[in-house]
Amino acid sequence: MSKVKFDKQETKNLLQMLQSSDAENHIVAFQALNNADLSNYFGELIVLYKFSKLQQSSWEKECKKGYKIISEHISQTNALTSAKCLGIMTNNNASKESIELFMEYFVRDMTGFLEQMGYPTEKFEIDIKLKE
Repeated sequence: MSKVKFDKQETKNLLQMLQSSDAENHIVAFQALNNADLSNYFGELIVLYKFSKLQQSSWEKECKKGYKIISEHISQTNALTSAKCLGIMTNNNASKESIELFMEYFVRDMTGFLEQMGYPTEKFEIDIKLKE
């Protein structure tokens, strides 16, 4: 198993690859996940799953190991809302870093939603630092 440490930056790098329009980047990111010890990175997996915006079938096929961990906690028939993600993450003692990262991407998406609805934002910030 790889000794990859999924800190915020590593998770951001993987997410950027999963969000890429180049399918090769998806394959490389999924291979990295499949070759890593994911046992302590549940929150990071949820962040990657939620914000990659890739289909469930892609995860099932290309990232069997990660999807197996995630699928034990998500419903395959309902949308994975942000509230559900946070609930799942907290109930499973996700790392503080992964929750902070989740909120970072949530804020980014909210800014995009506001702009799509005709409310361009100059600044939209929620700064969260969880206590040790």
